[in-house]
Amino acid sequence: MKRTLQRLAFTFLLAAVVAPTFAQQQVKVKGERAHEIPMSQDPTSNNKAKAFYANWKFPADVVGQLTTLDRYVGFLYPDSVVKIIPASGNPYFQFTHAVGAAFTPNDPNLELSDDNTILSRYNAYTVDSVYFPYIYVRYVDSIDLGAGKVKVVDTLVVQFFKFPNLVKGSFNAADPETFMKNTNFTKSLMGANNAAYTMNIPLTDADSTSAPSDQGWGSKGRIVPLPANFNMPADPSLTGQNVFGFMISFKTMLPYSLGDTMEARNGANVTKKLNYFGHSLYSNGSTTQIAQKEYVNNSWWVGSEHIYGGNINGWENSIPGNAYFSDQYLNYGVHITTQTLGTEKLDNNITFGVYPNPVSTTENLMADFNLVNASDVSIAIYDILGNKVMDVVDGYYTSGEHKVDANISGLTPGMYIYNVKAGNAVTSKKISVID
Repeated sequence: MKRTLQRLAFTFLLAAVVAPTFAQQQVKVKGERAHEIPMSQDPTSNNKAKAFYANWKFPADVVGQLTTLDRYVGFLYPDSVVKIIPASGNPYFQFTHAVGAAFTPNDPNLELSDDNTILSRYNAYTVDSVYFPYIYVRYVDSIDLGAGKVKVVDTLVVQFFKFPNLVKGSFNAADPETFMKNTNFTKSLMGANNAAYTMNIPLTDADSTSAPSDQGWGSKGRIVPLPANFNMPADPSLTGQNVFGFMISFKTMLPYSLGDTMEARNGANVTKKLNYFGHSLYSNGSTTQIAQKEYVNNSWWVGSEHIYGGNINGWENSIPGNAYFSDQYLNYGVHITTQTLGTEKLDNNITFGVYPNPVSTTENLMADFNLVNASDVSIAIYDILGNKVMDVVDGYYTSGEHKVDANISGLTPGMYIYNVKAGNAVTSKKISVID
């Protein structure tokens, strides 16, 4: 049985383009696993001052705290006509051509990693950069095109997506699963034709990694900056409006034909060398699988059938990582910033937020809080003289996220104190009520 990744008891509302679910089934991974040898460290950054916040988020780190993940290399190539010969000597054709990920910053489980800070559904944010470990094995540096040799320049295609560019849906595995992924894939583009932004990055010998050793492939880390002001909206109704996505694929300048060998690990002599690209991924091979039900932090892979308009077990355009029998996760990071951080951590058990602040008497005061463990929680509003003017919540609450909308129409404009108590921990903050 799958273990839930989220601690929430609330339904994740499905909106936008909804994917069909009737024919979709889980998928087995093809080929043999290739091991990765990380040759660089993941980037770090943490800048938090009042409402401003900037940091890297690594969703796979969270999953790794809930179950055992193994780290591998996955390969990307423009077509499925080239083959890989593993150490066993049983060749197989390359079967994946692009990989992507959907990210939401308000998954409560992001508190399990880095600086224990998450954004709320009321926080708009900006995506500044994405990061991913990669391999780029460059066997051929120049090619003769008939008029002398020219330097080979391959291409890394990186696409960025917002909510309108993604499809969202659910399917039934051991437990119901939620996913978001790309809506289409066009082989001539080696990507989607409805991305919010596309970058074609030249790859030269300066980007290359070494050929594989007996232990596996050495990887480098790559940071790709986004265009300025790639802004993501808040998502107060939890419909997925704030979900960011990106996808990478590879184009090679070298000609290739059916049956060419991309890589041989069994010592076979390959006369026609090729350049190829790969990415880092995690796979859940343990008996504890992770069910994704409410918040969407998943990956997707584009397979051979997809690039020719077909489907794999009912999946069109791509397969979400949680549709594999052994869940797969792209290894990546997203650097985000926000100017409106309002989430505070009271102790190791509760995180809370108050939005908006200032708040109008015609608006509801959003008083969300998240508990790691069940606890008594009381939230009340006091005037500046210390008189209680309103109880927001008062009772025993289970673990998970609790969404509270408080009607403050009875308060007169002015300054108030917002008091939060959970267990033995108490904190207060000022809120301003306006007309």
